[in-house]
Amino acid sequence: MGNIVTLKDRKVIQNNNIAMWFDRKGSEFVFEPGQYAKITLLEPIHYDDGGNTRLFSVASSPKKDYVMFTTRALDSAFNKNILEMQIGAKAEISDFGGNTVLHKDTNVPAVFLIGGIGITPVRCMVEYIVTEKLPYKAYLFYSNPDASSMAFFDEFRGWAMEYDGFKFIPTIDDTNNKEWKYDFGYINRELLLKHIPDVKQPVYYLVGPTTMVESMEKILLELNVNSNNIKLEKFG
Repeated sequence: MGNIVTLKDRKVIQNNNIAMWFDRKGSEFVFEPGQYAKITLLEPIHYDDGGNTRLFSVASSPKKDYVMFTTRALDSAFNKNILEMQIGAKAEISDFGGNTVLHKDTNVPAVFLIGGIGITPVRCMVEYIVTEKLPYKAYLFYSNPDASSMAFFDEFRGWAMEYDGFKFIPTIDDTNNKEWKYDFGYINRELLLKHIPDVKQPVYYLVGPTTMVESMEKILLELNVNSNNIKLEKFG
């Protein structure tokens, strides 16, 4: 049996994603920024062949008294349960793991190259760095088709204004958006060289769709980044 948590809140956020918060007060578990966990709903209302257990990246800092997850608002029993279960309903959390755990040496910069919903574990790491005022230099390059699909945009923009060590570089494909004040197009070699003083120094975190992650890895290897400094998590 894992640790018991209770549903604290839930809401639909950008681009039809569901955010959910579970209260962890009274539970003794610990996790590293960037890990995922297994969540099992213990008081489900709906059932289907997909079951009521899912793996999710943790979206909130390990220093919070709650854990936050996000998922696409698909038509599944699990998601219906999250949206309809009573606040306080119990769930089990277990099996923490992952390939993109934040490195410990704060003298080594962290660079996040992220596409779409791959942002979830990065929100955890950035919140941890900013709220704990850790002396990392951190850069978030975040690519989306359009502004409306950019989850947590306001939070990242706020954290970048709040904390000098964190730089936020969002980019979208939608060149018709005349109100967009940031970059357009894919994350590319030129964008990295523009913002990162020494591209060989950081640890890189690549999280997102498989084609995007592989493209980013290729760029980094062409820039002679040590492959041991590249952490990957592919979705789809």
